[in-house]
Amino acid sequence: MEHICADGASTVFLVMFKRIMTLIQIIAPILAIISLTFLVFQMMQKPDDKKIPKKIWNSVLALFIVFIIPTIAKVFINIVIANSAIANCLEPEEQKSLEEGIFTGSKYIALDDEGKTTSIIPDPDKYEYGTPKQESGSGGTIITGPSTGNAVYFLNVGASSDAILVQDEGKYGLIDTGIWGRGSYVVKQLKAFGVRELEFILITHIHGDHIGGYNKVMENFPVKQLFIIADGMTKSYNTSTYRSIVNTAKKRGTYICDAELSSCSNFTLGNISFKLYNNKFQATPGRLSHDNRVRFENANSLVAVATYNGRRVYFAGDIGNYFGYNMESNTARQVGDIDVYKVAHHGYVSFNNHQDALNYLKSDYAVITNTRKPSNVALSRIRKAVGRAVPAYYSAEGTVVMTIDTGGNIKFIK
Repeated sequence: MEHICADGASTVFLVMFKRIMTLIQIIAPILAIISLTFLVFQMMQKPDDKKIPKKIWNSVLALFIVFIIPTIAKVFINIVIANSAIANCLEPEEQKSLEEGIFTGSKYIALDDEGKTTSIIPDPDKYEYGTPKQESGSGGTIITGPSTGNAVYFLNVGASSDAILVQDEGKYGLIDTGIWGRGSYVVKQLKAFGVRELEFILITHIHGDHIGGYNKVMENFPVKQLFIIADGMTKSYNTSTYRSIVNTAKKRGTYICDAELSSCSNFTLGNISFKLYNNKFQATPGRLSHDNRVRFENANSLVAVATYNGRRVYFAGDIGNYFGYNMESNTARQVGDIDVYKVAHHGYVSFNNHQDALNYLKSDYAVITNTRKPSNVALSRIRKAVGRAVPAYYSAEGTVVMTIDTGGNIKFIK
């Protein structure tokens, strides 16, 4: 079956239907026990009534039918999720207690590592084609940025979500594509910032808050190259999604660049040079719990370091140290000092933003693709690494635009 991303409405319908089936499976035995208890009591009162045993048998049969039908329905839904549109748009519903969040049908509610609500995505109609509207408030003002020269746009596509547009001299590249169900919003923003085609899309990993807008972006823009860890097609916990991403690129004539290859791990966008790290699957999920297999996808997150005008920008994806696989610390040690840190995993610290990794990086600036709430511990660690306060910017409170002039001066616009 062909894997094509579905819209949010279809996803919500299937998820809600599955929940209803589960609810029926919980309620039906309770009602059956009450009914059987009543019938047994009746049989004790009227032992000669031959209708009562038949009623008991009918209740047991009804309980079996009412229980088995939802079970079959849930199995069917799981097959649909695994083999059709849904698998390419979001992580399975059972993962909602992790960092991926919950789509309620109209709003995406982001969750922290403990499953607590952090915030809700903003109004999707802040942008119109060609002319971004002004967005005032705590998120600052959204602007278009420079028409020439370099810029990095940390797009405001919702809390706990990455879509990062890199520009230099009229050429554009995209690192991750935002949250599922928000692809049209990502496309609107790209068009507002003058994008007509993309030199590349770089996928750090295949969680729904990083690949959600992929198909919409591919449908709306010519994309010359796709950078992805090809190992994911055989070693990820979700190999079908990796294959779907690659197959979509092939169908649209996009060149697939395996990040593990030296010819693909170093590339340029205009005058900006990129080097990729953690570009091979080192942690394989094996026989772990589902939640831990999901976390291993973060561990294998591709990291990109951009260098321009003598400054280095570290795009961390969701990399972390998971279960003895110290990819975050090892990668930071390889990279060394940087100037701007796209904070790993949206500022969460359960498995990410370890002090030893931040000590290697020693960043002067931090950009967090989230709101302020989950990032206090991460920021304190970043500041500890450099021994002073570090300016921090939050894309979920308004698109963050960063430029680096020829003198190496870094400027952030909010």
